[in-house]
Amino acid sequence: MSFLYEEKTRKAMKWIWGFFAVLIIVSMVALYAPGVIPGS
Repeated sequence: MSFLYEEKTRKAMKWIWGFFAVLIIVSMVALYAPGVIPGS
């Protein structure tokens, strides 16, 4: 598990988690506010 503590890996994980967070927020908005996204 030592690779988790390398600088590059930590940075990559941060980007991946940020991407997932944005994805979840966007999907929440799309589900709960259908008028926000045209065509949904």
